[in-house]
Amino acid sequence: MQTMPHASSTARSERGSALIGVLLLLMMMSALAAALGVSGRTETLVARNHASAAQARTAAEAGLNHAVQVVVDHIRSIDPGAVEPGLDALLADLSVLDIDLGTPIDLNAASDSTAEYEVAVMDEDDPARGADATILNGDGDATNDEDNVATTDNNLKLIVRAIGRAKDSTTVTLEAVIGPYDLGALVTNGDLDISGSVDIDGTNGDVHSNGDMVISGGSASISGTISTSGEYTGSLAAIEGAPEVPLPTVDPEDYLQHADFILTSDGTMTDGAGTVLCTWSAETSCNSWEWSAGSQTWTMNSNSAVDGTYYVEGNATISGSPGSFSGKTPDPWNVTLIAEKSIDISGSPDIAPETNQLLFVAGGDLEISGGLDSTDPLSAQGQILVHEQINFSGSPSLFGQIVVENAEDVETLVHTNSISGSVAITYNGGLGSNLYTVTGWREVR
Repeated sequence: MQTMPHASSTARSERGSALIGVLLLLMMMSALAAALGVSGRTETLVARNHASAAQARTAAEAGLNHAVQVVVDHIRSIDPGAVEPGLDALLADLSVLDIDLGTPIDLNAASDSTAEYEVAVMDEDDPARGADATILNGDGDATNDEDNVATTDNNLKLIVRAIGRAKDSTTVTLEAVIGPYDLGALVTNGDLDISGSVDIDGTNGDVHSNGDMVISGGSASISGTISTSGEYTGSLAAIEGAPEVPLPTVDPEDYLQHADFILTSDGTMTDGAGTVLCTWSAETSCNSWEWSAGSQTWTMNSNSAVDGTYYVEGNATISGSPGSFSGKTPDPWNVTLIAEKSIDISGSPDIAPETNQLLFVAGGDLEISGGLDSTDPLSAQGQILVHEQINFSGSPSLFGQIVVENAEDVETLVHTNSISGSVAITYNGGLGSNLYTVTGWREVR
């Protein structure tokens, strides 16, 4: 009798275990696939959120830059002696600004076609700022306190706010505080060399260079702080490696509005509205100014001159000596000179600024090598703004502030910033009150 073999129970149990293992493996793979899918979707959403936030921030920054520039340009058009009422007038009627406030503006260059920004201009204590409104009276500094009135300013500072928007209702809000530049007697955006018996005095007799500075000769006198963002060489105490000081862009056209007379590039003199008052010829000067078409230069070589603010479409040269601070009755030449190119003063005029707080604006260089005098106690201080470089020598006396942008060296009159000889500069502060810049910013959360 033949006995048939029976399947082992062990084999059957092993086949069952294998099935269970396969099922478990399939479950694990399904779970892993699901997890990967969720992770992928999460990462996609995170990436999308990051992209939206970045686009909203870009929009807010664009809006803030746009609005700040518009407000700064408007304030620059205010008479420096009337900035306080000018700011109040601005807050009372913001429609004078060349920007749509409170209206979404498309960010056309953005990859997100929905990106836009909305801007607002307000005082620090404006209730429209919500919980951020403040009168700043708890910081121990009474000079920056506000008056708790949204339409009047009390500390010469304004708030510019920009809200950037992008996909998925993403928003970013940025605020900038703008206020006047706080500069000393002399500040340059490049290297500065001082030599000889230069005397810089006054309650704000500070000197700063955003580049290197050299003071040589041992006889210079500077009453304020000396600082440089680069290297310093000299015997007077100075701060080396100081933070760079932001300086305004010097553009003569920003000051054209002040012109009483325009000395044009075709040899005519007009009034501020463009009406021709004089056509220069060899027999006919224009308010004692002579014209050279070859060098595109208007020259004052007379000892008598007509007061006024002159805008020069080209170079300006003063080789005469009009005005006088001598005698019992000072009779300076009341003049403000704004030139699209360079200004060269080799005479010895006695002058006072005709436009409030403004003496010279040079779109190129400024060279003073004579005995110019603007320091009579009865005269007002004047600001001197230079786009490129300065060179002062001889014995000029200046009552005011010198700001040198040190732009690219295009004009050929001066190539490096230098002050030598017996130059005297006196500055007691308070100029440039209509030149504004960003003094702080933050993201509103």
